Amino acid sequence: MVDALKAAVIGAGFIGPVHVEALRRLGIEVTGILGSSLESAQKQAAEQRLPKAYGSLDELLAEPGLTAVHITAPNYLHAPMVKQVIAAGKHVICEKPLAMNTADGEELLTLAEQAGIVHATNFNFRFYPLSQESREIVQRGGLGEVYQIYGRYVQDCLLKNTDWNWRLEPDLGGDMRAVADIGSHWLDLTRFITGQSVTEVCADLPPSFRCARSRRKRSPPSPAKSSIRKTTSWSRSKPRITLASCSGSMAVRAGA
Repeated sequence: MVDALKAAVIGAGFIGPVHVEALRRLGIEVTGILGSSLESAQKQAAEQRLPKAYGSLDELLAEPGLTAVHITAPNYLHAPMVKQVIAAGKHVICEKPLAMNTADGEELLTLAEQAGIVHATNFNFRFYPLSQESREIVQRGGLGEVYQIYGRYVQDCLLKNTDWNWRLEPDLGGDMRAVADIGSHWLDLTRFITGQSVTEVCADLPPSFRCARSRRKRSPPSPAKSSIRKTTSWSRSKPRITLASCSGSMAVRAGA
């Protein structure tokens, strides 16, 4: 008989509680939540009716009977947290991107395989009914030979000039910005539907798009943040319909 699964969630922001709800719908017990502070964890624990608000990752990993950990913290914390969870012998699901760079991601994959744990990065769009149907159509040859795939991911997150969060900070969210945050979803969905893997990449950053965002006074501007202008697509001509966007196109070699 398989022991009952028990999971804990790291991240008391927007997506952490979503993981709590998903786990509950699967009938998995959620032992508690860890936030950026004990206060934020306590607030979410109360709102989500969770038994515990953890004050540290060490405390979370010491939870009796804990079998899995969901990590929904800011990007720069993913790699060190995943590594600590693996070392504790717990199964781990991490939000994308898995790490801030390829080398760290490959190291985590090696560690997880060596530990023999279940490990995954959360790409939820592949489980949507339309995505499943699209994959089935391609697999049975309903579209014929696929040579080109084009798609766009748009969202109204961070719509206003005054909106700001860690995703726009290269040292917290990574230099890739829209590519890592939403473009990774596009890439995963394309691979899932077509069954093809990306082998070469190129990028076109139109000079007509720029970020005209004002940072909060508590976080003064820094020259190091200038890369945001290159990695975030924002148009200020129509503020009411401004969308963060990531477009992609993938060519498929014949017979690949």
